[in-house]
Amino acid sequence: MRKSLLFLMVLVLSTGTIFAQTSPEAVDIPSAQAEIDALTEENSAMSDENSQYESENTTLRNEIEAMEGLKRNIFVTQGKISSQAGELYSIMQSVNDADMKARLNSQISTNRSQRYALEQKNQELNAQIKLHNLSVEKNIRYINRNIVQTKKNNTRIAHLNASISYTRDEGAGMDESIQKSQTIQSEVDNLVNQNPATSARE
Repeated sequence: MRKSLLFLMVLVLSTGTIFAQTSPEAVDIPSAQAEIDALTEENSAMSDENSQYESENTTLRNEIEAMEGLKRNIFVTQGKISSQAGELYSIMQSVNDADMKARLNSQISTNRSQRYALEQKNQELNAQIKLHNLSVEKNIRYINRNIVQTKKNNTRIAHLNASISYTRDEGAGMDESIQKSQTIQSEVDNLVNQNPATSARE
């Protein structure tokens, strides 16, 4: 239990570091958009995987519940057989007739076989339940892995979107600066082309 708590604490701290948002930066917009599309597609695939894992776990849990119910029925029947065995052995003590003893022995042997068959079935169910539980746990690990990766991808997508906006704003500011510079150049050209001293040309 203590190890599990420590693992959860490490997971929370590490995921907090992974998902920390960084400042936007200038990017090549087509490349950034291509990465966003790839991450979105990956998230969609992991979502489909998780749906399959959840569906499989639902089936496995239902089967575990059914097997547990069968085990309970076996337990009840084992109790009946044990009770009947006691009765058969009790009758055996007071029977002297050879034919009746043979019939009792035959039934006692059948009773023993019934108990063995139920014990074997119970062990088989225990083994199958164990395998089902291991499969459920494995699927849960895969689901959690996909959830962590999806969160990481979403953080990256958010950063890329912010960087695309930042780049576009930067480009808009650059265009405005160029336009202003071009306007100033026109003023410079106009001033350079003026010559109030017309007499200097004579």
